Amino acid sequence: MDFPVFLNKWIIGFKPIKYTIFWYWFRLINHDGWRMDDHQRYWDFWLNLNKGYLDIEYKYEFEKFWGKNAKPEVTYISPEAYDKLVEMIERPSKPSQALIDLMNRPSPWNNE
Repeated sequence: MDFPVFLNKWIIGFKPIKYTIFWYWFRLINHDGWRMDDHQRYWDFWLNLNKGYLDIEYKYEFEKFWGKNAKPEVTYISPEAYDKLVEMIERPSKPSQALIDLMNRPSPWNNE
C-alpha cells in the first residue's frame, strides 16, 4: 500500500482506532517509503542531536543523586589563574619521548 502522507498521519492519529488490532496491522503493512511516526520523531531527533533532553533532565538527575533542593557548587577562580589556564590550553607542553614512542608503535591488530 502506498497512501499519501496526510492519509497515513490521519489513520495513525485517529483516536477511536488507536492501539487496536487494525492500527497495529496498518502500521505493519504500510511502511514502504517512510516511517509512519516520522512526524512525531522529527523533533526528538534534533533534541537528541543537540542533547536537549540531557539539559532538560539535568536538574532532576542532579537532585536524584545529591538530594532534594541540592545546589550545584560554583567555583570561582582569579583572573590570573584563568589567564594561566587559557595559556596552558593554547600552548600545551611537549609530550615525553616515552609517550611519543608509545603512540608511534604499530597497532596490535595489524599483522603487517
